[in-house]
Amino acid sequence: MPVVAALASPHAAKAQSNTFTLAANWAPTDIDPHGGYDPGSGLVLAGIYESLIRQAPGDGVRLEPWLAESWESNDDASTWTFQLREGVTFQDGSPLTAEAVRASFERLFTLRLAPANVLGRFLDSADQIVAVDERTVRFDLGRPQLLFEVAMAAPYGTAIINVAAALEHEVDGDLGHVWCQTNSEGLGTGPYRLTAYEPADSVKLERFDDYWGGWDGNHFDQIVIRIVPEAETRRELIERGDVDLVENIGLEAVSGLEQNPDLIVDRQTDLTVRYLAITQAEPFLQPEARQALCWAFPYEEVLQGVFLGYAKPAQGAVSANCAGFSPTTSTFTTDLDKARTLLEQAGIEPGTKVRTVSAAGATVVQTIAELYQQNLQQIGLELEIEIMDFGPYVQLVYGDLPADERPLFFPVFWGPDYDDAWSQLWPLTSCDAWNSGNAGHYCNERVDALLAAAQVATSEDDYLQALAEAQQIVAYDDPAGIYFALPEWITVLRRDIGGFVLHPVVSSRLDYYALHRTTPL
Repeated sequence: MPVVAALASPHAAKAQSNTFTLAANWAPTDIDPHGGYDPGSGLVLAGIYESLIRQAPGDGVRLEPWLAESWESNDDASTWTFQLREGVTFQDGSPLTAEAVRASFERLFTLRLAPANVLGRFLDSADQIVAVDERTVRFDLGRPQLLFEVAMAAPYGTAIINVAAALEHEVDGDLGHVWCQTNSEGLGTGPYRLTAYEPADSVKLERFDDYWGGWDGNHFDQIVIRIVPEAETRRELIERGDVDLVENIGLEAVSGLEQNPDLIVDRQTDLTVRYLAITQAEPFLQPEARQALCWAFPYEEVLQGVFLGYAKPAQGAVSANCAGFSPTTSTFTTDLDKARTLLEQAGIEPGTKVRTVSAAGATVVQTIAELYQQNLQQIGLELEIEIMDFGPYVQLVYGDLPADERPLFFPVFWGPDYDDAWSQLWPLTSCDAWNSGNAGHYCNERVDALLAAAQVATSEDDYLQALAEAQQIVAYDDPAGIYFALPEWITVLRRDIGGFVLHPVVSSRLDYYALHRTTPL
């Protein structure tokens, strides 16, 4: 039966020094690690599931062993072999074996949901994965793939699930996916197990006593995730000490919070790009029509008036901090005259109605939409802003609604799964990624050809050249979106919380096992 239970009072939970409480503005939508691919789901998955290797905390380059104690490649990096750690069990007590690892990846590629695309660049099917013996698993990639180990350390698409336990809940050949969307009993190897789950309200994780990492040292016994869409409410909770950590705080509150001696405000620019995806549908199929939308955007007003200086201008779809970024990518500025001219050339009638959406509580997104609405009105377009809960918004982004029924604009913040421009570009712009992040159903045959060329490139020059041309096309020549900001990722935590290190790629991912309280309450 579903793991759904009422949580105790958050104030009571916070009163215990062995409980860590965070307030999140996004709700989980799918806690099956082979299906969940959004920040809300990631907050839950982080405590339950683990990968063979991972990126070292605070280090975007160094990798460290996790469920695997070691790994190596052959001379041309076409075959990778992982040696599993001894003594690891799933949360139902069954051992982690090479066959269990192979079965997990087989399930990932059979379901073929969004997380499968993280490794889909390197593997065509699970047939390329071999359980050599009880503790050795080999990946035969068929061609040199130097970035494979980096991808294997990504937070999404690499988690190992207990397939045998999941199959006990299979219905109509779904490999247990429907059940796993809201349950995880016995499925993970991680330090925490799910004990209460109200997707739109709260989640409770409790420590798994037989965790392979052990419980020596300072660790939390419980993790409580409260879903709090309103930024102002999250600010009040962290100031009062009712929660230990919040993200995505209202920017106008940052300077005041930095003066609070009870708090730590961590500000870092990560690999995330803020943008509006543009749906490729009539009457905006022509590149000129979408270029008009880009010229109409209020870039400086957004950077200074909305982000209050806590962001840098974006230069296309890839962050300047990301490996493979092209500094030659062209950019737009605000020019309403150019926008009007291009709209006329594209045959867009004055008074045309267009639509955007925003998740409830996303005040930054809504303010940006209102500023853009004013500019669009000046060039003859009427923008409707629709507010919806975060869960339905995620379903709209990843769902199969055809382009001509989708909103024209989708507000998106997106970073790569690992530090690589291909990992950023493919899910946002590939013709094959319409259910994997390509919210606007963008499709450009030349871009697809360039991404395919980069995927098999054998020299760094060929790789970077293909990525540079792709970045120019999707940002300017045939725009897939309006790219406007590289925001700071701002985390606010109570000063008595230790062990916090921002994840080097996916900033919303927390290492609950490393967190601890430095002083008693």
